Formats: sequence, structure tokens, C-alpha cells
Amino acid sequence: MRAEREISSGRKSRARVLAVLSTSTRLRIAIAAVVLVVNALLGDGSLVLPWALLVAGVDVVAGFLLAHEDVLLPHRSQRAAVAATVIGAFAAGLSLLAGAGALPLFVIPLYRAGERGGRGGVAMTGGALAVGAGIAQTVGPPAVLPLGQVVLWGALAVSLGTLAAWEDRITPRRRLRDPIADEAAIVLGRLAQLSAGMDGGLDHTVMAERILDHLPSKPGLRGVVLAGTPVSVAIPIALRGAARVPWPEPREDDHNTRQRAWTLGVPGNDVEDNRAVVAVPLRDVRGEQVGMLVADWPARTPATAAEVLEITEAAERYSTGLAVAMSYAHLREQAGMDERRHLARAMHDGIAQEIAAVGFHIDMVRYAAQQAGDSTAPELANLRAEVARILIDLRNDITDLRVGLRPEHGLGAAVSARLQQFGATTGAVVTVVLRESGFRLPAATEVRLYRLLLDVLADAQRHRAHHVEVELIVAAPHFQFTISHSGATSLSVAALRERLDDIACQLSVGERRPEKGGGVQVKAGTIARLNGESDYGIRPHPSRWEPAPATVSEEGSR
Repeated sequence: MRAEREISSGRKSRARVLAVLSTSTRLRIAIAAVVLVVNALLGDGSLVLPWALLVAGVDVVAGFLLAHEDVLLPHRSQRAAVAATVIGAFAAGLSLLAGAGALPLFVIPLYRAGERGGRGGVAMTGGALAVGAGIAQTVGPPAVLPLGQVVLWGALAVSLGTLAAWEDRITPRRRLRDPIADEAAIVLGRLAQLSAGMDGGLDHTVMAERILDHLPSKPGLRGVVLAGTPVSVAIPIALRGAARVPWPEPREDDHNTRQRAWTLGVPGNDVEDNRAVVAVPLRDVRGEQVGMLVADWPARTPATAAEVLEITEAAERYSTGLAVAMSYAHLREQAGMDERRHLARAMHDGIAQEIAAVGFHIDMVRYAAQQAGDSTAPELANLRAEVARILIDLRNDITDLRVGLRPEHGLGAAVSARLQQFGATTGAVVTVVLRESGFRLPAATEVRLYRLLLDVLADAQRHRAHHVEVELIVAAPHFQFTISHSGATSLSVAALRERLDDIACQLSVGERRPEKGGGVQVKAGTIARLNGESDYGIRPHPSRWEPAPATVSEEGSR
């Protein structure tokens, strides 16, 4: 197997070399070799050798950049190749310092410029060559250059460059490529390769746990990795030594160590409530803040310089990887949202319009049957009502596909808005109780819980439930989500578990309490109950919606 891998690697290396050394490139190298041989026979080989190697080497570099655009990304590789060609032309002009024997080197950069740069590239490269030649004649020792050879080789170089540009222009392109799409494909390919070598891959939770693993061993130590920017709500993605975040959300707290580290990006070290607190901002490769690491432990004095250094090194070691993982997760979520919007648009422009057209045809047939006294008119009326119901369900599904969780709102706001819309549309009484801390759940968790809500609401509408109750308790990274309605159900734990995907939580589907009229109750969560002083940062704000005209009565305060 090892021998086969070596053979395969050797073949790939040869293929890369051949891709760079195309027929035209080998021709230009041959020109440089002939120049060396001729000058060596004339006794000037040592003078021409460095210039020939420089011009030919720069040409090979330009060919490599054009053949492997993934080195600097497509648009940058092309610019770098043009710059290399211009430098090669300038070097070819300076090669006149070695005498008239270097004149054939003019052909190499102009031929390369014509292949990829067209007539404009030939003109720009010729200008650089002329500048180099002028400098060589100005600063070099007096030399007699045969005018006939200068004109001959100059005309030949320009002619070859122009012919190469004409050939490139008339050569049919296999396809017109989008440079942005090419660059995206290269970046994603690189990301897939690099993620295999990253400790933790592209899972931001694993990367956050790596940071906590390198915290100092202290009795009673608590640590948390928060994701977000100074203007966003913090999202805890990893905890150590606590069931949930033991401090208020950084933006809502007083001016202390955590607040300064979050909003100002300044590392902090202080003593608060007889605990040494160290807060370190997490930054990506560009230096932009993507989160914060906070650790504290029982102490009467601030952390020592060695302890602060150990925590800072843990943050710096994995902060870039954490930023990459979070960016990748955002791309996945954005791709899912784009696909949902595309599907909603296709449903609206396709099947929804066709069902509406069928309804109009049924109306026309029913009207004709009524005018003729046909006994099928009542049946047609029932059929029209069923078509209308199907169309309403479809439009609700389209709305659910279009509605997304916005970064500035969060799960609680989305749940409230969707339930209010559900109550206004169906006429059902809707009660919602939200209890949220200042922290948010990860975006992927919020999306899956929101889809769980949509499934239960669809079940309630399908079975014509007249009352829906929702209770959402969020103490990030934990939550409890309870949804119940008064109708029958066709939901199953297996189907709902698919919605929750890889969220590690308890899920149950049972009967609604008899005193509330029966029905079904769906419960998902990682916490059983939050009450008393342990509910640090939890704010209740229940609401109730009646059928249209909808009224909202606040039973709590945020």
C-alpha cells in the first residue's frame, strides 16, 4: 500500500510539472538554453547565464501561478502572473548589460504576455522591456549593439507576442467561468483539507471544550466560553464547573471585568465576590472579537501572572480554530435558510397557484350546477371548502419556510410572533409563557426548536385544535420547551426526534392535563425545572392571544 501511494504521489507530481511546463513554456525554456549555448561558444556564457536563468525562472513562476490558481486564489494568481511577466520583461531588458548575445531573451516575456494578456499585455510588457533596456544602456559600460540584430529580435518578439494574443483570442473557450464561484470552490476545498488536521475539526463545541481543557486546575473553578461580538447577545457554547452560566449577560452587567472584556476587548483580572475572575477576549485571525473566555475560582486575591498567562494561552491557542468552526456553522445555517426560501418561492409560484386555479374552476362548476338545480351543487360546495382548507395549509407551510430566526431577535421573539400569527389565522386561543436569561442558545439549537414548534402547530391546525399553550424556558445552554394543544394528534417521538437532530435533550409526547380539556403535550428540554434563586437571570413574560380580533394581555413583566 505504501508503494502504491508513493507511485500515485509521483504521478501527481509529474502531472503538476507537466501542467506548468506546457508546450509554449518548454519552447521558451529552449530559447533560453539556445542563448546560453551560443554565448558559451562565443565566450560570453558566464555573462549571459544569470540573466537567462532569471528570465526563464520568472516565466516558469508565471506559468505555475496560471496553472495552479488555488495558490493565491484565482483573481490574485492572475494578477501575480501578470506582475511576474512584467518583471521578466524588465529583467530581459537589463540583460543587455551582458551584450548583444542576450537579445533573443526578449522573446520569452513578450510571448508569455501575448498568451494570457492579449495585445494590451504585449504593450505593457514591451514597455517594461524598453525601460529595462534603456536603463541597461544608461548605467552599463559602453557597448556597441548591432542595429540590425536589435530590430530583428525586437520585431520577432513583438510578432510572436501578437500572434500568441491572436491565437488566444480565436481559441474557443470550453466554458465561461465565474471567478467568484471558482474562488469559493477553492476556499471550501482547502477548508475540507485543513479541517482534517485541526484538533476538533469544524465543531465549535469541541473547539470550545479544548479551551476549557487547558484551564488551570483549581478547586471550585468555573469556566465558560461565550460566542458573539461586543454588540450581540452572548451565546454560551461550553461550560465547566457549573450547570449554566453563573454570571449575568456581559452587556447587562455593571462595569466589571467581564463587561470590559466583552464590550472593550480588554483582558481583565480582578476579585469579585471572593472569587478571582479572569476574562480573555477570543479573536479570529484578523484580530476581530468572536467571543470571550471567563474563568473564576474561590480566592481573596487576583490571579497570579502565571495563572493569567495559562488562561490567555488556552484562549489564544484555539481561538482561531473556534472562529473558523463558527464561520463554517454560519455558512451551513445560511445555506439551509436559502434553500428554505427557494423552496417557499417554488411552492408559491407553482402548486399554490395551481390549487387556487382549481378552486376557481370548482366555483364556476358549482355556480352552473346551482343555476341548473343540479343535486351535485352541495357536494361541490363541500369540495370547494376542502380545496380552500388545503390551500390555507399550504400557504401556512410557505410562511413557515420563509420565516427565519433573525440574529437580533432570537427564539423567544420568533415563537411569540408565530403563535400570534397562528391565533389570528385559525381563531384558536393561544397562550405563551417565555422565561429567558440574558444569554441565547446556539443558532442551530434555536432553528431546530423553532421547527419543532412548526410541526406541532401544523398538527394542531390539522386536527382543528381550539387552544394552544407554549412554555419556553431558556437558561443557556439549557432549555425546556413545552407545547400542547386541545386536539387529537398524529405526532410521534421518532418523527419529532428527527427535527431535533443531534440536540442532546429529553423528548416526550403525552396527553395534555385533563383539567385543561385533554389533547396532546410535547416536551423537549435539558432541564426539568427552574425556580427560586437558582433561576439567575431568568425573566418571565407570559402572554395570551384570543381569536380575532386578537387581544394581548400581559401577565408578567420582562
